[in-house]
Amino acid sequence: MGADYIYATACIRAEECKLLTGEKLRAMTESKNIDDICKVLQDAGYGTESDPLTPANYAQVVKNTEAEIFQNVKTLSKENEIFSIFSFPADYHNIKVLLKAEALGVNRNDILMATGTIPAEEMIRAVTERDMTELTENMAAAIEEAAETHARTKDPQVIDFICDRFCYMDICRVAEKAGNEFVSEYVRLLIDTVNLKTFARIRKMGQPWSYLESVFVPGGNVDLQVFTSAYEEDYKQASSRFEAYKIYRAVSEGGEEIDEKGSFTKLEKLCDDILIEQVREARGITFGIEPLVAFLISRQMEIKCIRILMTGKLAGMDPQIIRERMRETYE
Repeated sequence: MGADYIYATACIRAEECKLLTGEKLRAMTESKNIDDICKVLQDAGYGTESDPLTPANYAQVVKNTEAEIFQNVKTLSKENEIFSIFSFPADYHNIKVLLKAEALGVNRNDILMATGTIPAEEMIRAVTERDMTELTENMAAAIEEAAETHARTKDPQVIDFICDRFCYMDICRVAEKAGNEFVSEYVRLLIDTVNLKTFARIRKMGQPWSYLESVFVPGGNVDLQVFTSAYEEDYKQASSRFEAYKIYRAVSEGGEEIDEKGSFTKLEKLCDDILIEQVREARGITFGIEPLVAFLISRQMEIKCIRILMTGKLAGMDPQIIRERMRETYE
């Protein structure tokens, strides 16, 4: 199967050279000229001469570029179903937005994403009319359960937790069908990071450990029992339970910041860094689907860094704070 991707891998290796390095990102955090930052980002492929990136339009330009990158990779992969793994989060983001907007009686179609497996217009119709014909079974179940639970509890966070659980059920379904160990290991680690962030947030909310059982995403490396056994402990105590897993550093260092400052920033950054460390393994693969997957994940992380950078700069944030929030890069 790897030989089917010789041309695609060669194209991706050329594109990898355009990825922003950690050094460039750090330099931009120190820059005092926002226009210079925009120029560097445009040289990296964000914006064109006819539609240059500016402080005013950067969000839309980055969004458009993200959609183009995703479509290019899918085309190179000959529309391999494995890439729906990276589209499902956009689908479920749209479900969350539509259900919350419905509950509030407002229209928030402006923040729907265009990179899902289901076109945004079709998702609007599906949620509004409760016509699930074109959706996966998990999407349909998520809409029904989230709407019913929110109507009963009036807690908008349950929409997020329920949708996330069904999202990763769809992701696991496709990963299992693909039978690619690189992708499967990435998905298992991704689920571990999702469960860790959920664990941290519901503890902060003061929910009982039984609540974690209802929102826990199966399919990761770390069992539910490990999380529930650590639920009543502070992070210094709890971290020892995670020593055998790749999320250990996120639990120990990120958890320490939650205990001391109540901030989730470091934990979320470390979770992303762990994922990038995992996909770096693709650099040693000569050709195959793995370099395409790794490149797409790396681009998504780069885009997250750009949003952190631009949001911080436009808000006048201290460069040190922006730098602390920056994610690791693929280099």
